This record gives sequence, C-alpha cells and structure tokens, in this order.
Amino acid sequence: MPIEASPNERAGPKRYAALDTWRFIAALGVVAYHFENNFASVATTASHRLSNFGYFVDFFFVLSGFVLMHTYGSKINSVNAYRDFMQKRLARVYPLHALMTIVFAAIAIYVAMAGVKLRDPGTMDTALIAPHLLLIHAWGVGAVGLHAQPGLNFPSWSISAELFVYLLFPLLAAILIRWGARSALVLALLFAAIMEFIRIQSGLRSFTDATWDFGMLRAVPTFFAGMAIQQIVTNMPRIRISWWLPHGFMALIFAMLWFHVPIYAVLCSFVFAVGLIAAAERGRASSILQHRCCIPLGDSSYAVYLLHTAFQVATLAIARKMGWSSWPELIALGAITTILIIATSMLCYTYFENPMRRFFSRPASQWFAPKAVTTPTPSAQT
Repeated sequence: MPIEASPNERAGPKRYAALDTWRFIAALGVVAYHFENNFASVATTASHRLSNFGYFVDFFFVLSGFVLMHTYGSKINSVNAYRDFMQKRLARVYPLHALMTIVFAAIAIYVAMAGVKLRDPGTMDTALIAPHLLLIHAWGVGAVGLHAQPGLNFPSWSISAELFVYLLFPLLAAILIRWGARSALVLALLFAAIMEFIRIQSGLRSFTDATWDFGMLRAVPTFFAGMAIQQIVTNMPRIRISWWLPHGFMALIFAMLWFHVPIYAVLCSFVFAVGLIAAAERGRASSILQHRCCIPLGDSSYAVYLLHTAFQVATLAIARKMGWSSWPELIALGAITTILIIATSMLCYTYFENPMRRFFSRPASQWFAPKAVTTPTPSAQT
C-alpha cells in the first residue's frame, strides 16, 4: 500500500538553500574547466583533468527544472499566467546576458575595425551579435543560416537553451502532471536516446557536447528530469537524511568527472543528486551549505557563470605578458582571478541583477512611471 504524505509533510522549504550553494560550487567547476582550457595555449605541459567539468551546465538544467516546478508547478494555466512567467524569467536572466553581450560586441567591433589578428577570428565575429542579443544562439542559428559557431560570451549558450525550456515549461508541466513523475523520467531518457541517435546519424557530435549546434535540445531531457524529481521529492514522506549522504554523492560526481566516467552515467547522477539534496533539505537536517553566509554565494552563481569569461580573457593576456607557463604559476593566477570573479559577481547581483529583475518584473506600464510621493499625515494636536 503506498504511503500518502500529508499536506504538511508535502510542503517543502520556500527556498532550497543547499541546492543554491551547490549551484555556486558547480559554477566554480565550469570556471575551473575554462581556466584549464584557456591556459592550454601557454602551459608547458598539457592537462585535461578538468575537461569534463564543463558538463556541470547539465547540472544547472536539472536544477532549473526542479526549482521552476517547485515555484510554479501547475500555476501557469492561462495566457496571462504564461506571459507573467516568461516576463519574470527574462527579467532574471536577460539583463546581465545583454550587458555581457554588449561588452563582447564592443570588443568584436573594435577587433574588426582595428584589424586585430586573432588565433580564432570566429570567436569575435560581429555576425554573432544579433543571435546573442535575441538569445537564440543555441538554437542552431548563427552567422549564416545554420552555420553557427561559438563566440562572444560563449558560455551564454546555456542561457539560450534555458530560454527554450522556459518556453516549453507549461507543456512539460502538463505532461508531467498528467502522466506522472516516473513516466516523465522514462520520456526524458527516451528523448535523449532518440536525440543522440538522430545527431549521430546526421553527422553531428553527441548531444552531450551540443552548444551552438542545437544545444537548446540538450537542455530538454535534463530539465524535464529535474521537474520530475521535484514531484517525486514533494510527494514522498518527509524523512531526515544525514547530509553526509548527499554531500558524499556530490563528491563522488566530482570524482566521476575527474576520472572521465562516461558522461551518460554522470547525467543520471546529476538527476539523482538534486533529488537527494532536496530530500535532505525537506527533512530539515542542518547543513553548512544552508548557512546565511552561503546565501550570497548561491545568489551570485549566475553572475559567476556569465562574467568569468571576460576575466579569463584578461588573465590569459597577463599570463602571456608575464611569460608564465608552469602550472603552479597559472593555478595561482587562476585562484586570484576566481576570487575577483566571486567578489564582482556578488556585487553584480546586489547592484545590478536584483534591481534589474525587480524593475523588469513589474508591468511594462510601470517601468518609467514616477514613484508616488507619500505625504506624512500630521499627528493630531492635543
């Protein structure tokens, strides 16, 4: 006989703080991966230990599906609700993306006008500016027709993929609610298998490596699986789980990435890990990752992800200028730069991201409306 959870048991935390902190840690994993990639051109010895850490973007997709299902669930049941949902999501992700696109677009225009020679000219192709600003650069469109390529602030391809699954969210939520979480997990797995087969038959690389080349479809199965896990966790009885279990499992995932375990196993582990962390958090066990000092780190994770490329371009230039090529020198430079990235990202969230989100979340008619001035009421004379 199935165990039914009571309404009080089903009510989860308003915010999964530990999941947010793990998102920050995963963002640092992506930062480390790009550092290793960038330093490869100046390092005296090759290193590929972190080459799989870039797959943490798929952890973001799982986590995004979980959080959106937790926040919205079946609430998007009308055109107006869908419009409000999309407005809030764009208000969250677009302002910083637009800012970074403008920064890289200015660099690309300068490079084109000054005739600067680059090792990979495609990374600063001005034809990529429009797709980036429209947030469709992971949809298989680029400079010319389907001849897309990575460039500008290239990690933002995953934000373009996020937009795609945001658009699909009401449909995916309806399927999930109608067919159930376990069927949704099977559908997500089936979608991934069919997508992989079609890509291989079409001469494309594995969907696990897709970015500009229809990377928006890469996000669908992991995002949908995250939604399904949210339903499973929400409907299960509240149980107290030791944090040693979820944190230990995440450490195992780091080891899997370090030792280059097949990525399909890692993707499945991401889904299980998000559910395990959420279940532990629902059980109200205390974790250091829920501490108030960690909250700003979780808030800054989006900025860490979008800002780090610009910092790393400057860091690589410094390494070349100084003639640094040994890994101890490069690791020290990368560590200092990472601290700067984190500090800047925290400031960015406080003084740019959050104010922009609040501004653009309001109805458009109120964006430029003057603030109402309230006149204090004088106290009665005695």
